[in-house]
Amino acid sequence: MINLIPAGNITSGALDAERARMDIVANNLANAQSAGTANTVYQRRVAVFESVLNDEINNNGDATAQLGGVKLTEVSVDKSRQPIQEYMPYHPDADGDGMVYTPNISPMEEMVDMIAATRAYEANLNMLKESRKMADNTIGILKS
Repeated sequence: MINLIPAGNITSGALDAERARMDIVANNLANAQSAGTANTVYQRRVAVFESVLNDEINNNGDATAQLGGVKLTEVSVDKSRQPIQEYMPYHPDADGDGMVYTPNISPMEEMVDMIAATRAYEANLNMLKESRKMADNTIGILKS
């Protein structure tokens, strides 16, 4: 069987990965102002991607089969940023010293991440649309 849209698998994997990245960024933004104790405060999450190579090239000799795209391998906690400590003895989450901890999340940095993920998603979607147009044109040529 001929695969007329070989980039489809690659693009669909990238679409899934970028959608997951947008979800993670949205979660970071939603929790940017949340408070907690030193042990319970929300920590920024980061998407970790990995390239995918399929072993099918050895099975059927198709050079495009080795291309697999990208996938989300884990959602990592960003431990490089310590929570922000504020003295608020009246807060329900204050510890014995009156300190409340909030995540060290920059809303502007998260918005830049969101824009980058959105643009990557749009680029992959356009790639899929163009691949489909080429497949339709190929079918049209074969019919005539």
